[in-house]
Amino acid sequence: MPVESQERSSNPANQTSGRTLDHAAPVYDLLAPLMTFGLERGYRRRARALLKLQGNEQVLDVGCGTGTLSREIARDLAPQRSKVVGVDAAAAMIDVARRKGSALANLQFDAALAEQLPYAESSFDCAVSTFFFHHIEFALKQRALAELRRTVKPGGRIVIVDVDTPSNAFGALCAWSGYLLFRQEEIRENIRGRLREAIDGAGFASVQRVSRHSGYISIFLLHN
Repeated sequence: MPVESQERSSNPANQTSGRTLDHAAPVYDLLAPLMTFGLERGYRRRARALLKLQGNEQVLDVGCGTGTLSREIARDLAPQRSKVVGVDAAAAMIDVARRKGSALANLQFDAALAEQLPYAESSFDCAVSTFFFHHIEFALKQRALAELRRTVKPGGRIVIVDVDTPSNAFGALCAWSGYLLFRQEEIRENIRGRLREAIDGAGFASVQRVSRHSGYISIFLLHN
């Protein structure tokens, strides 16, 4: 069953104050494992497990990048009874994602803003977002979370994997090194706990940090 979307712009990156990664699209799949010390695949596997998919869901992947997780989820589901929609503001990322996912009938990629999703209320059974929220400032974190609440059905699960407050010295070294390297205030917000603050204030029925990794990565499970 298709998820209807309204096309807003050929490149939504021009409409957001969040950081987008059009420039990194050609090499993103090579860089991502390096940036996560080779643990990215494990994070994706954990996120899929937490969604508890039955095979017929409509699933949203926010900040999907080149669509690796979206493709894995689509393969987990029954092709004729499900839909996975990957969203990213970087049109170049979506171009790569569409090319790599073209063989999957239950997979759709849209260039759109997380803070202004082009979908109706309660369009999705569940949603996931991995390493997206450290690219947007606090106000956009709040708006993106509000959009997740709006577009995911009541009772639906939402899994978020991202940079969080460091829990040990190694985590602090990694997190602050990332901030100093990229000079992104959005990363520092996460390090200082503002992602958790935004999640807690978004009005979800329940919020759980289910695991921590490498001393600075957290996996959150939210129930709508």
